[in-house]
Amino acid sequence: MAPAAPSEAAPSSARVAGEAETWKRSQLRAHAARIRIGDSEEIPVRSMQAKVTVDGTMARVVLDLLVHNDRDHAYEGTFQLRLPEGASPYYFAFGESVLAVAGDAPQAFFTAEQSRALGSEPTQIFSARTQLWRGVKEAHVVPRELAQRAYADTVRRAVDPALVEWAGPSIFNARVFPLTPNRSHRIVVGYDVPLTAIGGDLQYTFDLPEKVGRTVVDVAVTAARGAAVETTPASPASPASPASPASPAAGGGTRHYRFDAPTGPEVGVRIRMPSATYLTATGERTGSFFAADVAPSLPVTSASPGSSASPGSSAALFLVDTSLSSNPDRFNIWLKLMEAILKRNRDTLREFNVAFFNIEQSFFKPGFVSNTDEALAELRAHANTLSLEGATDLGAALRAAAAPPGTGAAGAAGAAGAAGAAGATGAAGAAGATGAPQRWEVFLLSDGASTWGEADGHVLSRFLKAGPVGAVYGYQTGLPGTDNDMLALLARETGGAVFSVTGDAEVQAAATAHRAQPLRLTGMKVEGGRDLLLGGRPRFVYPGQRLRVAGRGVPAEGAALELSFDVNGATRVVRTPLGQAIPSPLATRGYGVLAVGQLEELAPVTEQGARKFATHFRVPGKTCSLLMLESQEDYDRFAIETGDDTAFVQSNEASALIGAALAAVEGALGDPKRAFLQWFDRLPRASGVTFTFPQGFRKWVEAMPSASFTVKAPPLAVKRRDRAATPKAVQDALARHAMDYDLFAGEAERRLREAGPADALKALSALVEESPGDAVLARDVGISAMTWGLAADAYHLFRRVAEARPHEPQTYRALGQSLARLGLNDLALVYFEVGLAGAWDARFGDFRRILAMDYLDLLRRIQDGKAATSVAPLARARAVDVERQVGIGRADVVVMITWNTDATDVDLHVIEPDGSECFYGHRVTDTGSITQDVTQGYGPEMYVAPRAPTGSYQVRARYYADDQNRTSTRTKVHAVIIEDYGTPAQRRTERIVTLERGKDMHGLVTLARKERKAAVAR
Repeated sequence: MAPAAPSEAAPSSARVAGEAETWKRSQLRAHAARIRIGDSEEIPVRSMQAKVTVDGTMARVVLDLLVHNDRDHAYEGTFQLRLPEGASPYYFAFGESVLAVAGDAPQAFFTAEQSRALGSEPTQIFSARTQLWRGVKEAHVVPRELAQRAYADTVRRAVDPALVEWAGPSIFNARVFPLTPNRSHRIVVGYDVPLTAIGGDLQYTFDLPEKVGRTVVDVAVTAARGAAVETTPASPASPASPASPASPAAGGGTRHYRFDAPTGPEVGVRIRMPSATYLTATGERTGSFFAADVAPSLPVTSASPGSSASPGSSAALFLVDTSLSSNPDRFNIWLKLMEAILKRNRDTLREFNVAFFNIEQSFFKPGFVSNTDEALAELRAHANTLSLEGATDLGAALRAAAAPPGTGAAGAAGAAGAAGAAGATGAAGAAGATGAPQRWEVFLLSDGASTWGEADGHVLSRFLKAGPVGAVYGYQTGLPGTDNDMLALLARETGGAVFSVTGDAEVQAAATAHRAQPLRLTGMKVEGGRDLLLGGRPRFVYPGQRLRVAGRGVPAEGAALELSFDVNGATRVVRTPLGQAIPSPLATRGYGVLAVGQLEELAPVTEQGARKFATHFRVPGKTCSLLMLESQEDYDRFAIETGDDTAFVQSNEASALIGAALAAVEGALGDPKRAFLQWFDRLPRASGVTFTFPQGFRKWVEAMPSASFTVKAPPLAVKRRDRAATPKAVQDALARHAMDYDLFAGEAERRLREAGPADALKALSALVEESPGDAVLARDVGISAMTWGLAADAYHLFRRVAEARPHEPQTYRALGQSLARLGLNDLALVYFEVGLAGAWDARFGDFRRILAMDYLDLLRRIQDGKAATSVAPLARARAVDVERQVGIGRADVVVMITWNTDATDVDLHVIEPDGSECFYGHRVTDTGSITQDVTQGYGPEMYVAPRAPTGSYQVRARYYADDQNRTSTRTKVHAVIIEDYGTPAQRRTERIVTLERGKDMHGLVTLARKERKAAVAR
């Protein structure tokens, strides 16, 4: 962000006509405040009050939500906090309101005077509301995996926890329990967010929530010298309050604004032409901190042609995100920016191609084409026909960028993508085609949030190294959901940059920003400062590029950020004055957020440091969550430490931890094998489960080749991309981001019938894009993908679930199954062994025996030479023990079921030819037997008939009990029927059935068993 800060406030006034403004958002707005208790049911939010404190280039927001459970049952409530870009939550609390609520009576708010006196530190938030709620629980920042396990277990015991999990950039999934029947509850959330630099000004925007009874927004702006403050809607400011240590004011005091039940989509604060400022915090237990946004004044020298990172490149490849997250706002920005880049750089970017991507990739043309007006017109027309839907597979898009069609590097990805392109005819295709370029720049027009496929940024960057791709350039729009860390990583690793395009007025400048010669950064310092961190850890800095810097200490008066650059072998120092100091607690958090983000990027090497910094600075994210339990005893029960990490933070500088980690992993970042072994080693600690592996097992894993740990999904053969081919109801839901599960499940079934599995999966993936981090949904879609023959896509979904919920064993079985179907038998073997080795919770029943059935099938195929592995001696040795655990040499009929929802009881029933019914109440019949009844979710359960008589076998599932804390979450049963198990005639049939509430018994499949021949499934 740009260096700036609020300055002396002036009365609010109307916007200046034609001035630079941030992008208007029709969808993906922050502060969505719906509290869901099922797939479609929700309870009302009666009111929201926001206290916004703007200090310098940062804002702190405290939200008070009053929600009312108007039903006669206690529920678990979930709401997705879609926060503004760059926001970081630091506080979460939940309690029952002491105010009685009758009908639609409005809720009481803090008065303007009370709001001014409210503090925003955790202790201040809690104490100010003691008379307004009871039974209050405050969340601690704790390790993410343990938080999920503790929350799930506590909900099953009907005790009241709350959980806020990182689900993606600026997206946090929050769950609270219990929402007491016919009572109101107060939820308080605190977060920090950077302001947006636009046209020389600073802009703060508070998106107003929809479907909320009444909203009040109180804003306090500390004015710095030389700038005016304006608001939208216009509001007179109260008299400036004097400066105080807690409420800084260097040169103008603090102006207060109140917006009571404002209309329109947002409340805006514009700070006009602010002078440079930085935030500083002293008196902290861990010392003093500062934070600033700066824009170094670098010499502008054009690179010729192409960038310094890829000399000689005269071609551009655009990666344009067409996932649901681009619908509709971002896609319009991407098209405008792409057109500007092509038009304004025709002298250097003489040819181009475009890959449109979501979970699949399709190229505009089967080769690079000339950058002409005709080609651009055809591109625009084609782009406007595309349906914006599905999840975002950034890794697959980058692989496609490394091998686009029509080049020497083209491979399967390019060929597959070209199949769905706009075609090679028309003005651009017939007359504009060019010879294949040897090198090309990549312009990544995406929010960078990868919700599908590979998620490790270092693995993704490896797709581009040592290949024909030059630099990668990304763009920040200021819209919620942008993964700035991912964009910065890809740019840093390729010598590119991330440019700001937060409004229409910045498009033209952003279109040529990549042409400037970047300078290689070699050092930095601030007089009076130490432990300096630079956001994104850039290696190159471009003219005009905004940087965020934070560190410890108190900068000297008149201090500047001094950046050292290598310029043709000589050192050049560029000084950027920090400007006016504004005391603010946001300085501490500004440092903490940068430190945690950079430590998390290098995990697990930095795991200890990342977690201790995250807990101390209250930064939930990839490694930690905000968890609220009933008592300290509950935290102790799960071995969750809630102690003070001050001593660690005092004695360990983040920059030193990061430097040591970089030295330790040099050349190994993004190595899939190394990453897997690190995950394997930390699994017992992360899951809280004891594992007992066969002797010497880890050495066998180490002996596997690196290729065994790479799972590449083949390009999806999607047949339909046109918006016109999508039903209007689905188009409307996509445009409004109103993701009704039944609507998209039905659309997936339609596409499956008419176009095939890839098209069906694309429809379902839109649900994942809208709710990243939803493990139930990921497992649901993963099972569908595997059943449809798309096992690689299923694997990556299951992998994300395993990362978030390592204590749930059924995910390891699903991982083993998907990998075995892909022929990646080394890794399948490892995951099956993980499932067998764990001392899992007793509620998972005969899980090991059922997993062993799948595992034994793989081991037998390896023994028979039908499946390959690099550890054949291990497979032979393990087959003996696994067969002993299964206890079945062969069987005529085996039926296994699993389901996707926790706290749910689904019972397997099999009615045999003689009328006998085998189920949990009659587990052994003359024909077969059934495993232990699983009553608390997921399964699995299994039926085995060793010698099955001829006749009909009716396989059914009884929906005995669902999650009583939810109203209508869909439960899906995945049934696997294996006939003539353990013989050469063995075959497998799968079914997925969605269970309906209110319906007791559901038919899964009927087997017609004939004399000693394979059964026929129907």
